[in-house]
Amino acid sequence: MNEKAADQSSLQIGIAEVDYTPEVGLDMIGNYRGDDYASRGVHDSLFARAIVATNAMGEKAAILSIDICWMSREPVEFLRNYIARETDIKPGNIMVHATHTHSGPKSDLDAPKAKEYLKKAAGAVIHANKNLAPTKLYAGRAAEDRVSFNRRLECIDGTTHMCWEKLEPGFVKGPLGPIDPELITLSVERAGKPSGVLVNFACHSTTLTGNNWLYSADYPGYIAESLRRIKGEDYIPMFLNGCCGNVTQVDYEVGFIDTYQECQRIGYMLGIAALEAINNQEPVSGDTVAVSARMVPLKHMTISEDRLNWAKKLKKKIDKEGMPPLQPDGLPDEEYAVKWLKMHETQDEVDKLEVMVIRIGDVAFVALPGEMFSEFGLDIKARSPFRNTIVMGITNDYAAYFPTLVSYTEGPEGFTPMITGYETTPGTSRYEEGAGEKLADSAVEQLIELFNG
Repeated sequence: MNEKAADQSSLQIGIAEVDYTPEVGLDMIGNYRGDDYASRGVHDSLFARAIVATNAMGEKAAILSIDICWMSREPVEFLRNYIARETDIKPGNIMVHATHTHSGPKSDLDAPKAKEYLKKAAGAVIHANKNLAPTKLYAGRAAEDRVSFNRRLECIDGTTHMCWEKLEPGFVKGPLGPIDPELITLSVERAGKPSGVLVNFACHSTTLTGNNWLYSADYPGYIAESLRRIKGEDYIPMFLNGCCGNVTQVDYEVGFIDTYQECQRIGYMLGIAALEAINNQEPVSGDTVAVSARMVPLKHMTISEDRLNWAKKLKKKIDKEGMPPLQPDGLPDEEYAVKWLKMHETQDEVDKLEVMVIRIGDVAFVALPGEMFSEFGLDIKARSPFRNTIVMGITNDYAAYFPTLVSYTEGPEGFTPMITGYETTPGTSRYEEGAGEKLADSAVEQLIELFNG
């Protein structure tokens, strides 16, 4: 690459982190536990990490990654507006990402202390904005295909099952979709010294399931730990989860291993992959900083008459016997019946969900508002004109799952829950079939416009 192509003379980057771990005793989210969700301690700290980018033209953009399960639109707007009041960054230029650990606190603004710890997390952007400095960026890639698995399973009778179900040996033919083994790094070098790295990989952060009662960043925390053991304590590793809606750390042939040691194994393996990517990295060219965002209209999912009648029948049983206990992963039929009755009331409504793209040099960051299937990340990267495209799910909003069109056909016909798998069941997904494809198309359109702009 010639010097002109790699010129980043006016690019300035700030990078920072904040330990925002809430007080013990507040509810955790991400697992079904009946009435008791209160945290009982801290296994490892929860962090918020951020970069802020600007150039000679004065445009600023920020990316904030928080060790938390998800954030709906309301807390995202709360964070954007709070950061905008404390900095000179426009609210619409702030990307807010959840790493999706299932061992973090609630993000609902009405949850106890939520505004306090969210403001603390926002401090990562505020600090990053204060330490802007001339920066060189480097992008690297590696592959790791031993820690993530497609959790949707094709079975010999034509049904779709999930990796957490107890299935007889020989019943499963194999996974019903791909994983994305690519790990992408974006290294930040200031004054000739590596300051930190952004690590993008797609896998649910659900190693710690219903048996864990302690705050933990899950395996992303161990990615950070492993990199710091090599790069030093001042080095800031920032994790950005990819399209992991149908991808998990669970190998169905082995089953759940929900221990901190398993978190460490996965995190350290990905840390090694990140170091491999860093060793093979190349300079990022250009100093452009640009932002695009679109609100994509999506219709609510339709509840068919068969499903509605089934839900009404089950509701009568609920009225007599009450709700059954929640399950370790997933919901009992009665929970879906209640969801379907509510969904039927709003099935003709249309929401607008944000798809956002930030360009920094020849790197593009894509923000998608839910748990996107792995296929969407692969598709967006394949169609992107950028040399380096980092795709992120659960960013700027949480609108549940976005399966692919074909996934709705992966199983027998019927109207009771879990016919075609957990993610495609109404109530787990909220929007019409094809919604994920619309979000992906919007991302690609914006990528092309920013690339040519």
